[in-house]
Amino acid sequence: MSTAQKRDPLQGNQGADAEREKQAQRFLQLHAEDAQFRDAMALEAVNEAKRQPGLRLAEVVKIVMEGYAERPALGQRAREIVTDPASGRSTIRLLPRFETVSYAQLWRRACTLAAEWHSDADAPLRAGDFLAILGFASVDYATNILAGIHLGATLVPLQTSAPASNHAAILAETETHTLACGIDYLDKAVEAVLAGHAPKRLVVFDVEPRDDAQRERLDVARAQLQAADCPIRVDTLETLVERGATLPAAPLYVPPEEEDPLAWLFYTSGTTGTPKGAMFPQSLVINTWLLEMPLPAITLSFMPMSHLVGNGFMLMSLGCGGTSFCSPKSDLSTLFEDLSLVRPTMVSLVPRVCEMLYQHFLREVDRRVAAGEDAAAVEDAVKREMREQLLGGRLFSAGTGSAALAPEIYAFMKSMLDMHMPIGYASTEIGGGTVLVDGKIQRPLVIDYKLEDVPELGYFTTDKPYPRGELLVKTSQFMGGYFKRPELTAERLDAEGFYRTGDVMAELGPDHLQFVDRSNNVIKLSQGEFVAVARLEALYSQSPLVHQIYIYGTSERAFLLAVVVPAVELLGRYSRGGADAEQVKAEIRQSLQAIAEHNGLNGYELPRDFIIETEAFSQKNGLLSEIGKHLRPMLRARYGDTLEDLYAEMAQGQVEELRALRTGGADQPVLETVLRALKVCLGAAALDVQPEDRFGDLGGDSLTALEFAILLEEIFDVEVPVGTIINPAGSARLVAETIERARNSNRATFANVHGKGATRVKASDLTLDKFIDPDTLTNATGLPPAGDASGTVLLTGATGFLGRFLAIAWLEQLAKTGGRLVLIARGADAQDARRRVESALATDPALLEHFRELAWDHLEVVAGDLAAPDLGLDADNLQSLAERVDVIVHCGAHVNHVLPYKQLFAANVAGTADLVRLAITGKRKRIHYISTLGVSTVCKSGLVDETSDIREAAPECELREDYANGYGVSKWASEVLLREAHDDFGLPVCVFRPGMILAHSQYGGQLNVPDMFTRLLYSLAVTGVAPATFYAQELADGERPGARYEGFTVDFLAAATTAIGLRVTSDFHAYNEAGAGTGNVSLDDFVDWLVDAGCAITRVPRYDEWLAHFETAMQALPEEQRRQSLLALLAPYRQPQHPGVESVLPSGEFRAAVEASGLAMPQLSRALIDKYVADLRQLALL
Repeated sequence: MSTAQKRDPLQGNQGADAEREKQAQRFLQLHAEDAQFRDAMALEAVNEAKRQPGLRLAEVVKIVMEGYAERPALGQRAREIVTDPASGRSTIRLLPRFETVSYAQLWRRACTLAAEWHSDADAPLRAGDFLAILGFASVDYATNILAGIHLGATLVPLQTSAPASNHAAILAETETHTLACGIDYLDKAVEAVLAGHAPKRLVVFDVEPRDDAQRERLDVARAQLQAADCPIRVDTLETLVERGATLPAAPLYVPPEEEDPLAWLFYTSGTTGTPKGAMFPQSLVINTWLLEMPLPAITLSFMPMSHLVGNGFMLMSLGCGGTSFCSPKSDLSTLFEDLSLVRPTMVSLVPRVCEMLYQHFLREVDRRVAAGEDAAAVEDAVKREMREQLLGGRLFSAGTGSAALAPEIYAFMKSMLDMHMPIGYASTEIGGGTVLVDGKIQRPLVIDYKLEDVPELGYFTTDKPYPRGELLVKTSQFMGGYFKRPELTAERLDAEGFYRTGDVMAELGPDHLQFVDRSNNVIKLSQGEFVAVARLEALYSQSPLVHQIYIYGTSERAFLLAVVVPAVELLGRYSRGGADAEQVKAEIRQSLQAIAEHNGLNGYELPRDFIIETEAFSQKNGLLSEIGKHLRPMLRARYGDTLEDLYAEMAQGQVEELRALRTGGADQPVLETVLRALKVCLGAAALDVQPEDRFGDLGGDSLTALEFAILLEEIFDVEVPVGTIINPAGSARLVAETIERARNSNRATFANVHGKGATRVKASDLTLDKFIDPDTLTNATGLPPAGDASGTVLLTGATGFLGRFLAIAWLEQLAKTGGRLVLIARGADAQDARRRVESALATDPALLEHFRELAWDHLEVVAGDLAAPDLGLDADNLQSLAERVDVIVHCGAHVNHVLPYKQLFAANVAGTADLVRLAITGKRKRIHYISTLGVSTVCKSGLVDETSDIREAAPECELREDYANGYGVSKWASEVLLREAHDDFGLPVCVFRPGMILAHSQYGGQLNVPDMFTRLLYSLAVTGVAPATFYAQELADGERPGARYEGFTVDFLAAATTAIGLRVTSDFHAYNEAGAGTGNVSLDDFVDWLVDAGCAITRVPRYDEWLAHFETAMQALPEEQRRQSLLALLAPYRQPQHPGVESVLPSGEFRAAVEASGLAMPQLSRALIDKYVADLRQLALL
């Protein structure tokens, strides 16, 4: 029941002033032109009368009903009786119009019913007696409510979707005096009565005696009760109204001033599945009738009357002098027709209805496009028709709640409605008061709130980036407790009087919360992942092969299972059993996998297996609520044992298969064992995995790849790099071939270099004799130097962002000298490897053409893999490269900031060692190594300068689970190996440590999409908010702090790295590629330039306020945009940036080398930001 207060008719539309002005103009136009709209406005005289101090509930209701006596109060569909000429049976047919009853007629009807109940000689209904009502919205339903209020009875609305056993329990607990039941629910009412407590009276309403089926249902019910010798008296409501008209009026119930009697009892099963009654005293219920709205309340009642919103919407309309029209079908089959006939001014749309509207839109668009109409024009036309015709064209207020809306549905609803649709969060226990609207705490209803840890689910108020926990609220209105459940009431309130909502929230900022999920709808899997099962069910239900799905999991298991009700057209095939049934299941599995891939779901969010159910979940079988939600306790009760048996069966099968693999897998053909191990790790025992199948295509993620790699190591006693498993050109066959090579190779591994299970790695571990055979090391002493860089240059990493432009820079150089560039790139063969290189350059035709012109006479591509022994090359290729290559430019690496050092060792450390072997074979070659400024983050000594020996500056590194620790340590290890090679063999080495690598200054689309800087600019542009300054909480005297952002464009770094490498032909040199040119350009300047480039960005005065807005806006983005945003990498921006104007990294050697090469240190400029915006638009990101 809503809090009494005046409400803004445009509440929820808190956008631009233009939006509000448009709504105001619509209001004025309708008020002038639409008589029904105008005549439904509340009267100030009635408002004043009902606000008089000291009035009680029945008195306020009487004032309202008499004050609006001549107005239409309720409407219901006009009907006629039709007779089947063949059978002679008569039935009701709905007509396409509504008929109304006035306030006076409705109140008179309620008063006469009250008179009959009050005057009954055998069982008079008195104040405090319980009146249970089972039915759907109708004039008769409202008559029962008003008559009950008149007499002071306690009203108990029953859920039409609940099983009869629930009703029986409620009737017994409340000792119900009178049960009023709609004719459509009479069978269930009789079953409940016969199961236990029998009320004194059963009143059947919404009866049309001329309908043969209804009359027969009533006769059968009477016969059943009589046969059971049940003493309950059965009457139709119409009979009681006729009788009451001849009786004296019943006195209006006005309780003593000091009493606040129980008015309503709303039963909710909540998360437990056991009905519990929330007690609503008169002081709480009266608020609905006191509500005042300057908007005419013309509504459609189509929601369950046992639901606070369904009940409250009808009574709110009456309290405001409006008209509520009752939808005739609880299954929503007439909803669209009803909406178009009623033309409501306000509506509450549960997610189920929003989805219905969205599906209607899609069907209509598809139909028209198929007929040859333009898609874009059709979409606009259908939305306009839905808004103006289906919804009636005079909707001012539309809200939703009860469950999350899919992003595409929410976006559609806002677009179709042409106004903001607020999402509310309320609770029965809080009397229906709205606690949150669009995540914002609603005061003054909410006096205070707090979050409390939920350790069993892993939610803590210390969580980062936001506190998470169960929401507890203290509100100005609250239920009177749970009926006859004082212990449960005490359990739901803490010592300070805060109500435990049972909902987990994240606190994004003061008074700003984000719903995570009902605690019972969030599953924490055994590996610590949280899974929002309701969201997954909504996604997987989009499959055309899936009618319904129930996701199941426990904290004891690492994966999910499911129950799937197939689409109707599949049931016939499935029922034939055998191969047909297996094929149906395989098709559904493939469909679920495709949805998971399309939505970017994690591997653990895809059910490993499922059982097929041929009976749909429904209200009838107790598995769906009356608003179409899963009743999880009931689903768990029905399917839990079967699913647990499936878990046990799969676990036992996995144990047996793992045991077989570990004990005998190494003795079987390698490919066969790899396929078996892959199926075990993916939980894909039922799938037919083929040798050419790629790991990623089967739903594997990096964590599963790590698990797979560890299992293969256990089986074959060789280290299998994760990079090989997730290789885009790889397959199960490639993994098997890698294992076979490793078994026949003496290649160094993490274990034999650092020791198995090492947690600290030392520079002294990294000696060349652990990587390179003794003969090569012996022969390397006294090798002649290679030729200069005009001959043959070998480059790795050409598909990477910097690597591709190093390739072009070297091609441009070699074109002058007639030299040759050899690229090692991953691919099925040389042609596939070259295709991957060219694909990285394909964003700009001019760039690709330039590359191809240079490549014509000067490029050679070899398919190889840094993670594989001998770089994945055969002996002939290795020998050829050893003889021809003069300079090695090593830019390649397995770039992964999550994997541990051990898993990056093969590609990033052993791969470097293989290149050192190549460099000291045949002739002494120069090596240019691309490291990272990130080596400073893994070294205890902190910043690494350019002249120190890294073995002394950072003699050891600790292996941690920190972000990018493994990657940084792998780069440090390679630098150590290169120092060793220089000291032992005089190998000329240049180490380049770039920091932030920015977009190419010229070529279109060439920016590093996943890097932090691109994500920042993108996120600022799409969210439209930025801080007044990035370098302080707020501006001091309006002045921005002086600051500078560090970074170089990729073309400058490629040119500088190549130019410096050409000049330096001996010794060991390290360059920290930091320290921008003259002038200070900061993040604040970038925002200015984004605005100048056409991005609509609002400056937020305080940094912390901006951060809250920024994060919330990113979280609200569609899935693909959210993944591209800065959301996952927001940690460095939790606090204002350091406003330094001097680089903290020692970079003097680099600046001097740039100057000596004839290059100028560039300054970041507006043109670069313009280029970023253009590139993001070119890539369809903006």
